[in-house]
Amino acid sequence: MQAPNNHKHKGLIVAGMHSSGGKTAVTCLLLAALLKRNLAVQPFKVGPDYIDPGFHFHFSAKASVNLDPWIMGREHVVHAAEQFTGNSFGIAEGVMGLFDGSDPTNDSGSTMEVARWLGWPILLVVPCRNVGRSITAAIQGFVAEAGGEAHFSGIILNQVNSESHADYLRKACSTLEIPILGALPEIPDLDWPERHLGLQPRVEQKLADANQLAEIAEKHFDLDLLIKKFTLLSASATAKKNTKAILAKFSKRIAVAQDEAFHFYYAANLEWLRQQGVEIVSFSPLHDSKVPENVDAMLLGGGFPEVFAEKISSNKSMLSSLKKTVESGMPTYAECGGLMILAEAMKLQSGQTLAMAGVVPGIVEMTKRLQHFGYCKIALPEKREVRGHEFHYSNWSAETNRANLWKVTRHSTGNSRTEGFRTANLHASYVHLYFPQAASLIRDVLKLFPKELAKC
Repeated sequence: MQAPNNHKHKGLIVAGMHSSGGKTAVTCLLLAALLKRNLAVQPFKVGPDYIDPGFHFHFSAKASVNLDPWIMGREHVVHAAEQFTGNSFGIAEGVMGLFDGSDPTNDSGSTMEVARWLGWPILLVVPCRNVGRSITAAIQGFVAEAGGEAHFSGIILNQVNSESHADYLRKACSTLEIPILGALPEIPDLDWPERHLGLQPRVEQKLADANQLAEIAEKHFDLDLLIKKFTLLSASATAKKNTKAILAKFSKRIAVAQDEAFHFYYAANLEWLRQQGVEIVSFSPLHDSKVPENVDAMLLGGGFPEVFAEKISSNKSMLSSLKKTVESGMPTYAECGGLMILAEAMKLQSGQTLAMAGVVPGIVEMTKRLQHFGYCKIALPEKREVRGHEFHYSNWSAETNRANLWKVTRHSTGNSRTEGFRTANLHASYVHLYFPQAASLIRDVLKLFPKELAKC
């Protein structure tokens, strides 16, 4: 990889040395501060994460776009980055540590791979609680593994103990050619609670507003130096991007479940649907009494239905409407949380069993450990390989004898199992997909094209 050329990049990568090192906080601080300075920024998230993008949206007012190298592949990653930075500067939060990815022997599927593909430099977030000069050795190791200091735009010293500690670390790092762009102490407003799938989603808590984070960033980051290193455009001066939607032959209206319990959607998936001529009609399985009328298909995405299980179960009119909608023959795509709400019941870890819609046979049982966690692939007859991932703390009790959708192979182990449930109009699975990569399948399931045009 050639050294990045500063005046040409369209973005930077916020990377960490390991998970829970402060990447999300630093990314949100930058987004909030640059937005307050009226600069056009576009958030991204490396990997398959749904929760961190929600934080990005809260502090930037822009939907964050996932860049998953293993699922999407280089072509789709580069295209998405170019598409969404047409007139904005990209800030991409990495996943885990800089070199952690889908293969333990190289940086495939990692933040580093995305940085190489895009040519975006790295802003390295370095956790510094109770560390001294030894941290420079760790930084030098990361620099050497990446291929040199030219690939880094700067360093953020995170979790410094005090001002004097920050000054000490700045002097210790003065031998590096990478500038220190900030030193961040531990701040209560950035102490976001975590639970079984990572941070608690932003829709379930009250976060500080963007102005508060912008003030923190102005105080602790050298934003002037950061802006000077890149070409950031004024948000008010940028012309609206002229994107022509690729319309399908027949327009469709699709009901999409979107609320506190169902919010795991890739921004690129929804944008892809719009480009197929789809009008998205949002509805809430929590708060509404029925599925919207006059729609052509239904999409039930992932989220945390288990957290709101009692409220979902008590909304009998909605559960009845979901059942009638699917049984009427409406094309329905249900992904993870969608499969869970369509099951006969949900059994919580407390032992309580709550009725659900009763479309998918069997019950969903919550577990204490992740089930079938990680990347997976599915070979479909007459279609390209579909790639996805699973990330859930539950089991579908009828999988061993009623699963009939497809054979799923885990990337990490090569183990396969029959997974998911289908009928003539229902696709229900734990597997999360990236729609542009699985375009032919999604068009078929949602009937986005006339049958003779369904193949891509």
